[in-house]
Amino acid sequence: MDTLAALVRSRAHRSEPALIDDATGEVVTGNELAGRVAARVRLLAAAGVQRGDRVAVLLPNSLACAETFLAAATVGAAAVPINLRWTAPEVEWLLADAEPRVLVADAERLAALAPLAHAPPVLGPELDASADPAPSLAAPRPDDPALILYTSGTTGRPKGAALTHGNLLWNAGRIAEWLALTSQDRVLTVMPLFHANAIVIGLLTPLLAGASTVVADRFRRDRFWASVERHRPTTAGTVPTMLAMLLAEPEIPPPVARASLRFLLIGSAPVPSELLLAFESRFGVPVIEGYGLTECTCRATFNPIDGRRRPGSCGLPLAPLRIVDSDERDVPPGTVGEILLRGPHVMQGYFRAPEASARAMRGGWLHTGDLGRLDDDGFVHIAGRASELVIRGGENIYPREVEETLLGHPAIAEAAVVGAPDPLYGEVVWAFVASRPEMSVDAAAVSRWCASRLADFKRPAEIVFLPELPKGPTGKVLKAPLRALAGNRS
Repeated sequence: MDTLAALVRSRAHRSEPALIDDATGEVVTGNELAGRVAARVRLLAAAGVQRGDRVAVLLPNSLACAETFLAAATVGAAAVPINLRWTAPEVEWLLADAEPRVLVADAERLAALAPLAHAPPVLGPELDASADPAPSLAAPRPDDPALILYTSGTTGRPKGAALTHGNLLWNAGRIAEWLALTSQDRVLTVMPLFHANAIVIGLLTPLLAGASTVVADRFRRDRFWASVERHRPTTAGTVPTMLAMLLAEPEIPPPVARASLRFLLIGSAPVPSELLLAFESRFGVPVIEGYGLTECTCRATFNPIDGRRRPGSCGLPLAPLRIVDSDERDVPPGTVGEILLRGPHVMQGYFRAPEASARAMRGGWLHTGDLGRLDDDGFVHIAGRASELVIRGGENIYPREVEETLLGHPAIAEAAVVGAPDPLYGEVVWAFVASRPEMSVDAAAVSRWCASRLADFKRPAEIVFLPELPKGPTGKVLKAPLRALAGNRS
């Protein structure tokens, strides 16, 4: 199969569950899913949506949200998920940039953003089986955009990464193969469906593997294990913050509540090896780390699910990957450089941004802006963002190394490192930390910890304690406000 429309059709004659609502327990079989997607296709077609259009989606995690993505792709349009945490001005900017034919949204989300000055026609998420039959539609092609995901915009306005049917199906298929998913598997999706991780790993990969997906409205630390016990998933996608929250819960679920899980998957942010080991030790569930970014659909690397996995590494490449220096020459194992990617998972480009696309994809390779190194066995280790590199008196400092050192302290729950201006050295290291509620620690103790583990130029010049670090919707620490705070104080 080469399009998402073909993926939906491939489940049309199967009576096994395809989607399950976590809260209500509603089960949608493969053949029911095909019918529900067809009904949504009729609604979109009646609103004038056709191949080449965009369909903006402002919905919480739900069966309707998942079905709307598939329906838009079946029409030949590209779904444009909108982050539920965005404000009205941010949403209006996206709508002006993407120019969707329609916006699919529920009343609650629209009320929270009202008034949207320049919104396209709005469709609700409700199914209407009585809608007129869809007219004859042009079939989508493998190289048509099926999804436009707006990136976090760490270097300015968000950019819409255009992912084709081919991108999505190749990455989902490679992930399913790597994880050895079968029709006996079930994925619990607690990540937000406005991000690539949930769409690819939580929806498309299980559909492609003949497995099923349990759609939860969001991650809740006090309900996660109850959902696992009730629905018996074999895996779930997570981010480091979720594992930290589960570790902070005082009670350990009984083994029967965890028995169905083969492993958990983790990504979207660098993962401290101490966190992985602590989680696995307490709950007895392996955690498989991977690396990717929206521009490569979802995953570019994954740890093996067998005994070769390497906690602290983000695994082995799924497609061609290089580590290069500033002159784009390959560097030897152990040397940090920029990560470049190439393959069927790399985006078509940024939507209506040819210059940004050309900068990102030079010489046939996606320049990720991420720093990493390869070890002697080919495993990838992330060092941070190239834009986050701290240069102190001519010495390069990789924030990830300092953060890992800080997180090794038993009293520190969270840590983030940024560079701050300095009149003598140009930049110095500032560390922002949050301590564990049950433990106390001061800056002097943290400084002593670092002094015995880091070269003097890598040690934080300032250590700032916060109740918790600022985070985005996927749990990734937001460093921009921390840089601003450091800049104002320095």
